Amino acid sequence: MNDTRPNLFIFPYTAFWIVLSGTAVIELNHTRYTLKQGDIVSIPSKSAQSWKEIGTGGPFHYLSFACEAKTGMVDFIRSYQFPEVVTDVDQVEIDRLVEEWRSLAWEYNEFLKRFDEKDIKSTEKVFISASMGKGISFPIFTLSTDQTVLYLRIRAKGTLWVQQLFQTLRSRLPDHPIAYDTRVFEVCAYVEQRLHDPPTLDEMASFVSLSKEHLRKLFQASYGLSPMQYVKHVRLQHARDLLLLTSFPIKDIASRIGYEDQHHFSRAFQQSEGMSPKEYRRRTLQGGRV
Repeated sequence: MNDTRPNLFIFPYTAFWIVLSGTAVIELNHTRYTLKQGDIVSIPSKSAQSWKEIGTGGPFHYLSFACEAKTGMVDFIRSYQFPEVVTDVDQVEIDRLVEEWRSLAWEYNEFLKRFDEKDIKSTEKVFISASMGKGISFPIFTLSTDQTVLYLRIRAKGTLWVQQLFQTLRSRLPDHPIAYDTRVFEVCAYVEQRLHDPPTLDEMASFVSLSKEHLRKLFQASYGLSPMQYVKHVRLQHARDLLLLTSFPIKDIASRIGYEDQHHFSRAFQQSEGMSPKEYRRRTLQGGRV
């Protein structure tokens, strides 16, 4: 098995989709679904999703909303056992959700217009302390007072949209939250904090007080990957994001995801994507297919 599985995407946040047109087949947490117009898809954070087929009868269009739908490590979507795909929602409810989504998207676009391009692509950095005496840097991004007011308004509207979705799906949800094993997701969060210094299997198992074999079983059940395959996959997924969303040199990206040098990173990326990091960035930014 290819240990990076490039067709697999690990969702860092909770995501909801509303299918507007067309059909598609996806695999979500080891289950295949055929999506069609009017379907609502709920994807808990740290879920594994891959595309299997796009229908030929017309374009596949969907709206997507991503958010932090959790308190601590407790995921609302898992706790209330949201069905991954709902196919029979009343069209009036769908239209209401779509209308509110479009209103939220419009406000978000207006929010972005208040930023200069140079502000969005700031190269200033702040050093954040991390484990083992190392650290990672992030762009400094400061909102003005007016921008903060707008940002809070958008956050509030986003929360109301999720509340509306809860209301729409209420008849399909339990009356009380259900307990679930959070340990695999705690390890996932731990890995994300250590991308610059990837943890070993021993460190991951120790972090949640499990044996290595038990941890392997949890990851295999959740992702169809071993813990170390998961680490490699997430590192390369983050590399793809950095290649597309930043202008960081490839050498810096390699360091940010824990590769000892650019050569080792480029070789791993080539094996996963079938092209070099430089070619991936060039093709995607030019609108080419990757």
